[in-house]
Amino acid sequence: MKNIIFKSLLISLCFHFNVEAENSIYTVKDNQVFLQNDQNVLKLREIAKELAFDNAFNILTKKILEPSEIRKLERFEKIDVSSLIKDFKIVEEKITDINYSANILVNFNPDLVLNFFDGSKIKSKVLVSEEYLVLPIFKKFNTFYLWENDNVWYDYLLNEYDELGLLKLYFPKRNHINKIKISPKQILKQDDESIKKFLMQKSKKKALIIYLEEKYDLKINKINSTVSTTLFSNKGFETIKLFQNDTYKENSKQSNAKLISKIIIKELDEWWKKKIDSPDFESSSEYTFFIELQSKNLKENIFLEKRINEILGKKGFIVHEFNNKEIIYKVITKYNVEQLNLALEIDNLRLEKSKKNENLFRLRSY
Repeated sequence: MKNIIFKSLLISLCFHFNVEAENSIYTVKDNQVFLQNDQNVLKLREIAKELAFDNAFNILTKKILEPSEIRKLERFEKIDVSSLIKDFKIVEEKITDINYSANILVNFNPDLVLNFFDGSKIKSKVLVSEEYLVLPIFKKFNTFYLWENDNVWYDYLLNEYDELGLLKLYFPKRNHINKIKISPKQILKQDDESIKKFLMQKSKKKALIIYLEEKYDLKINKINSTVSTTLFSNKGFETIKLFQNDTYKENSKQSNAKLISKIIIKELDEWWKKKIDSPDFESSSEYTFFIELQSKNLKENIFLEKRINEILGKKGFIVHEFNNKEIIYKVITKYNVEQLNLALEIDNLRLEKSKKNENLFRLRSY
């Protein structure tokens, strides 16, 4: 009995562990504020802090809310953003005779943020993806670029990518070794064996092929830019429709690769949100099922419970019953099992239905 109590106490403690700040979607970095210097530094800091909090909240809402849900915030005359913040840090501060500027990092409290949205009937999405390996291929005037240092398409996409967002991307280093391992032509010819081998070497399961082609059109005297995005996984190749058509096209007098990269990363973020969206998301229905964990492996259980709790929150993951052999949790969530498995892919975990009860699932490693 003492062992069971000790285990349950240890588990409850693990629920309070937070994700490291640099990996959290609730952290906002590079939060710059610029003000005119009125010679009162203390007052400027307070104003800068309030502006930084509001700006950070706007950034956070764009991460985890659909545009239609963001519009619901307009009904609030004023939101006390400071009440949702766990901590903040002035990373950099510059003061001149004329100007004041500060870079303020903000860490939001996940529970307070989600409780605020739930209480306001605003639907949030916080399932983080596994890491997709990015293959940013650039074709310019019949020359292919991928692992070369002058592949500006690689640079632009990487600069636009938000490492603290829901969609996790991995950019392999541009070096001679990767150049030997796989080439742009192998990728575009959909050489699945070469891509599988490359993914295995990088310990990734899926790849996003983001292909930008620029060519000069003499008829209209403009550069024609075309972007296509393809997902490669164990199911094969799948065209990602980020727009109404399979590709994004535009004509411009000069290269617009930098601007296009901003559009593509934004659309990929929306693609992930839609990927984890429930078909019944607009309804009030919720899924209820049970997860069974073996209680003999305490260390593994703490990790599994922590991961599930991070995804579902404290309200959606409740201890239902436990004994010396197993712990059973009741799960109440708007996400179905398939969507939860998407979120668990990053940890090589999967929910599998129990043979003895169709409403009972076990977590399996793969």
